[in-house]
Amino acid sequence: MRVGNGLRFGSLSEGEPLELGIAFAVFWWDQDIVELRVMSSNGYFAGLVKIYVGHDMLLQVAERLKGFPSSTSDSRDFELGTFDPKYADGGLRMHFYCLDSVGHAAVEIKIRGDRCEALGEVESVALRIPIEAAGVDSFIEQVRAMDTEQLGATARLPMVGQRE
Repeated sequence: MRVGNGLRFGSLSEGEPLELGIAFAVFWWDQDIVELRVMSSNGYFAGLVKIYVGHDMLLQVAERLKGFPSSTSDSRDFELGTFDPKYADGGLRMHFYCLDSVGHAAVEIKIRGDRCEALGEVESVALRIPIEAAGVDSFIEQVRAMDTEQLGATARLPMVGQRE
């Protein structure tokens, strides 16, 4: 199924399959802002949102994620885009935390689409994605290497394990 500008649902760019986890891709940019397409999926639920951020916003997220998880009580929260329905386009909230005392981690994702008035309504999604520290480290390195002035530049945070 095609979704605006040649994107297929389940991909960030033409012909690219959706992988379980979170992916950030540069879709458009100018001197001030970057339009990111953020796709997330845990195998049961998935969402795609268009958000606008400053060129250094993903680097700020990566820097704040460095070292996660540092303890079993470690948690980190991020909000990108907007959750105010008075403004155009959507928003993304991410809550990184440990699931248990041995350090298994997850990220809870909440997405609000452009036409969504509030979370839990049409054009919103909430899901949990299990992750691991090595995946977070890899994501941070991908973000650091990402050129926000290169259309299609992508950074991924993979999900741990497979859905049955």
